[in-house]
This record gives sequence, structure tokens and C-alpha cells, in this order.
Amino acid sequence: MESKFFSYDTHMGAVHLNVNFLDNSIRFYHEILGLAIFEQNATYTVLGLGGRPLVYLYETRTPRTTGQAGLFHMAFLVPSRTELGNVFNHLIKMQYPLAGASDHDVSEAIYLQDPEGNGIEIYRDRPAAEWAFQDNGHVVMGTTEMDYQGVLDANDGKPFTGLHPDTIMGHVHLSVKDIPSSIAFYEDVFGMDVMQLYGPQAAFMSAAGYHHHLGLNTWQHAQLSPALDAPGLRKFEINIPNTEDFDYFRQQLAANGLQTEKDGSSEILRDPNGIAIRVMYAK
Repeated sequence: MESKFFSYDTHMGAVHLNVNFLDNSIRFYHEILGLAIFEQNATYTVLGLGGRPLVYLYETRTPRTTGQAGLFHMAFLVPSRTELGNVFNHLIKMQYPLAGASDHDVSEAIYLQDPEGNGIEIYRDRPAAEWAFQDNGHVVMGTTEMDYQGVLDANDGKPFTGLHPDTIMGHVHLSVKDIPSSIAFYEDVFGMDVMQLYGPQAAFMSAAGYHHHLGLNTWQHAQLSPALDAPGLRKFEINIPNTEDFDYFRQQLAANGLQTEKDGSSEILRDPNGIAIRVMYAK
């Protein structure tokens, strides 16, 4: 299934988080997950792998509130079942609490939270040739128990030194106030396709036929738009890798009367839920 508009692989970039206890979060992402520290300054800390920033951390003193739209989880895509087995074994040996482990037909995934309660998925994809599709073009994505022993046995026995350097931000899953308006926004502005829809409660969208770059759900009954300094998701990045598609995006901003705003040195766009998006022209 090809994207309505984008001919190349628009994909997710870094996730930016506001945290109340910066040092704790840095230790988690650096020492537990093994992300490299790329940059530390008075404003933020950047961590990533293979030269790619994956997580930005900003310290905030604002207390956490409930009912805000924002992050449901961010999903680190590792390149193989072996690498998923490596991190799974590592987390068990570290006795780090896990929130679940699932088979989604297109992928196998483990779930956890960082020290501030931000949701994390670590997953590996099955080959796209093995994905099944419904008659309407939607990809088959279920949720069953993961073959955890098979994943554990797939590890290569090497000492864990961090997530594999080819790990990327595979998708971002958002807690939103409304599904229809969110779908319309990401269709109109970014040309994403709905790859699966679960009634009025959840949708999964992508560019260029991936099973999903973006998850949307109303399971947490979000009613409020997040403030820029609120704990949790500050913004997330969508990377558009070619001039033609980036020009299309700029045209859609104008056609929909959308305005960007400043966040430090970068521009952000807000979706209908008030969630901030940093759009990057980046390969």
C-alpha cells in the first residue's frame, strides 16, 4: 500500500520529553538502554545511536497533571529478533520492571516505562512479505502473547552494551482527544494513510506503506492540550526526506491555514490535540 502523497519514506525522528528529574532520566536512557549522550547543555540533553538523535530531555519544574493529550509510548525499532532478545535478556537480568510483551502479527514487542512514567516499546518487525492485509487494504495487527521464550532464546549471548546502533524511532503512539480530527490532520498535512482502525478508539497511520509510523488512541480519555513545559511529551519529530514531499507539506500548511510557533531555535506545528510536532527536512 502506497502513501496517497509521499513517494518516499517519511519517518519518525527524535522524541522530546520534559522530565522533573533530569539526572534520573539521563541515567535510564544512557545506562539501562545504552543510548549515547550526544550533547548536554543548559537547555537539554540529547541521546541517540548511530549518529541519530532519538531522545531529547528537558528539565521542568511543572507538576504532572492528568487528562492531557501526549505520549502513549515511543517505540524503538531494533533490527532483528536477536537484538530484541538481547535487550529482553538484559532488562530481565537488571530486574527492570516490564509492562508487557506482545505479538502484533507484524512485529514482536516488549513494553516498559522510563523513571517518569513515559511509555516505551522496544520491538522488531517481521519481514513485510509476511504481513497480511484485509480486503480494505488495512494491515492485520492484533495483540496476542509474545513467544517470550523464543525471543529470549534468539539472543546471541553477547554482553549487552546498549541497543543496536541501527535502532531507530520506529513509531510514536499518541494519546489524543479525538480520533476523527486527528486522522484528518495527519492525512491532510502529512499525507499519511490509515493502516488500521479500531472504531472510534484507535487508529494507526503511516507513510509509504509501513504498518504504522503513528498510533492514535483515546483510551486515556485525554481532554486537555499539553503546555510546552508540561511533564511528558514536549514534541516529536517527523522527518521528510526529499524536497518534493517537503514542498507538499509547506503547501498543505498554507492550504489549511496552519501556523507554526517557536520552541527555542526550532519551529513547531500543533495538531488538533495541541501536541507539538517538529518537522525536519532530513534523510
